[in-house]
Amino acid sequence: MSTDITRWGEARWDAGKVLRWTLLHVGALVGGTLYFSWSAVAVFAVLTVATMCLGLSVGIHRGLIHRAFRAPRAVERALGFLGTLAGLGSVLGMSRMHHLRDFHQNQPEADCPEYFGYRDGFLSAMTHALFRTWHARDASVYPPVEPDLENDAFFLALERANLWLQVPLALALYAVGGPAWVFWGVFVRLALTQDGFWFIHYVSHVEGEQPYEMQGCAEQGRNAGWLALVSMGESWHNNHHAYPSSARMGFGWRQPDPGWWAVKALATLGLVHDVKTMNHLPLRPGAHRRQGPRKHPRGPRGCLRRHLPV
Repeated sequence: MSTDITRWGEARWDAGKVLRWTLLHVGALVGGTLYFSWSAVAVFAVLTVATMCLGLSVGIHRGLIHRAFRAPRAVERALGFLGTLAGLGSVLGMSRMHHLRDFHQNQPEADCPEYFGYRDGFLSAMTHALFRTWHARDASVYPPVEPDLENDAFFLALERANLWLQVPLALALYAVGGPAWVFWGVFVRLALTQDGFWFIHYVSHVEGEQPYEMQGCAEQGRNAGWLALVSMGESWHNNHHAYPSSARMGFGWRQPDPGWWAVKALATLGLVHDVKTMNHLPLRPGAHRRQGPRKHPRGPRGCLRRHLPV
């Protein structure tokens, strides 16, 4: 079965994604309930912060994809390893998807497939993110991954290993904390990470302030401040669209950004350098600051839905 057929390609149901999501959530619900312990919850919290904040948000997204800072290759690899442990994709896989998504979201709205837009509401966005895969008609139109990353032996190894990295982690957790640590450190963590990632991404495109406008782009991003802490600062998404190469996504103390705090800590330790922020960067081409913030309310019955600017 296929859906969302466009001139660029089509989004198809992916049986592998459906099976993986089902197994993770059954394991999380059953195992997480039967083997609950506070030490297991602590392991879940520590691993989530390490993989999602240090690994995915800081290492892969801000560091390797946007080059918002520079680091020795050993540090890049360590952060890339943590990011891959988040279970959402490898360094190379996340980079390809990011470039692909940005390409389509930077097209005019009429030419942006729904797979990369948020016009059809919550359930459509959920099924696209969790259960479908994009099949391009011509992959050559997308920006390539940096050769420096694409040809790195360690990142290629992470690409091959990907979700299999959870196996040695699970064995180590079992050796120390038994099945409770495995279910909370792997199953519950991966299930909530997967669901939380797409949910935060959805909300930060449909609800919140838009102090910046990207002329002619289908997706502008929103600043969903209520998700700032759990998203590691990624929900300041309109800011990010305006200054994509800034290591800081929350602008000022009123916009908390845990990912930025982590970058500052790494810089203090001498592990990263050449850190870029909005103070050192121009607005992206075609972007400008609005006269005042734009707020977009929730839809009826608490459902989030797209509100297009008039």
